[in-house]
Amino acid sequence: MVIKKQPRDDENTAIPEYLTRWPGLYMRQGDRIVEALPEDIAVARSYPSARSKGAVVDGRRITLMCRKDVYRVNEEVRVIHVLEVLAPGQEIFIMGPKRVFGEYVDGRAVTPERSDESGLYDGPVLKSPGVDYNYDITTYSFATPGRHAIQWKMGALSSNTLELEIVEGRP
Repeated sequence: MVIKKQPRDDENTAIPEYLTRWPGLYMRQGDRIVEALPEDIAVARSYPSARSKGAVVDGRRITLMCRKDVYRVNEEVRVIHVLEVLAPGQEIFIMGPKRVFGEYVDGRAVTPERSDESGLYDGPVLKSPGVDYNYDITTYSFATPGRHAIQWKMGALSSNTLELEIVEGRP
């Protein structure tokens, strides 16, 4: 008897053309906006083939990504934020980096729930489908070993949950 492996949902799916275009990733350095660190760019560029993404709601999804799942105590965890709009005809506000709202660590809000600046965007707008990587890169470190979870919520959207293991010594 031959047992056939069931394919993952994304295993036999071609990567959409809009995900093959790299728009760049930027970060704040004081009051300047500069290109993100090479290791952050590498994480963001892996998004098209990432296995763990947020659920699609009304043609949109948000996803969190980081370099690895295991970190040392007090090691910096850099979190990349991605908004993907799969449904056509929606607007994507791609200029950034934009402040992150609605981020939770271990179920506790660590950023404000939402912006009081809605409607103040003054930058390029793309029509979907498309992807927006230009959100601030948030950073965390954990002083004690154990498991930690990071999640991002934006309106009706909830990202995947980053499940991290913090260890003493070398991971």
